[in-house]
Amino acid sequence: MKSDANKTGLSLVEMLVVVAIIVILTTMVIGLAGRIDNQSKERLTKSTIAIITAALGQFQDYRYQYKNLAYADFDFPPDCNGFDVPLIQKTLENVLGLAAGSVLIAPAAAHNDPGYSGGEVMYFFLGRVPESRMTLDKIDESLVTNLGLDNQPMNISITYPDVSITVLPLLRINDPWGTALRYDYYNEMLIPPDPGQKRTFPEITSAGPDRKFGTADDIRNR
Repeated sequence: MKSDANKTGLSLVEMLVVVAIIVILTTMVIGLAGRIDNQSKERLTKSTIAIITAALGQFQDYRYQYKNLAYADFDFPPDCNGFDVPLIQKTLENVLGLAAGSVLIAPAAAHNDPGYSGGEVMYFFLGRVPESRMTLDKIDESLVTNLGLDNQPMNISITYPDVSITVLPLLRINDPWGTALRYDYYNEMLIPPDPGQKRTFPEITSAGPDRKFGTADDIRNR
């Protein structure tokens, strides 16, 4: 009878050791890939924030004139963080000096997250200054969107006194992790705002990889 002593097959223990090593190596590779991906997204975020900061500087240099005297002492776009659609519409009408009902955002208010509002209004006003608008065009187009909560496009319709109508996408800028960038300029809870509470320069913030504002991985322009 032939002996089994010379068999070279792996034992169960040896197979488990091999599997464990493969799992450890796979985990290390996935962790490294995740860190590389986050580093790439952080670089893109910082680059995007730098572009917005440059556009804000151009807006300030342009000396944009608001129609409403309550905003005459402000050098940058209005701060509308947390505003629902009716309040955005009312604010834009006041700032642009238009009659009630002149600004309409569609579709329904429930489709737009108030967390988008600050960035949307910022983008709208930066787009009114040619130099700022051209600078914003340098942002990676994959980060710019006008999709609401239901993935339907949000648009803004403005009727001017001469009855001409302009329809524009209600754009905002997301970071690479999919969270809308936050725009802070003054205490938006006061309407009209108090010029004494304005920042020297607006703050642009990404919530970072954890997608939560106010945590250690936030990325800012200051």
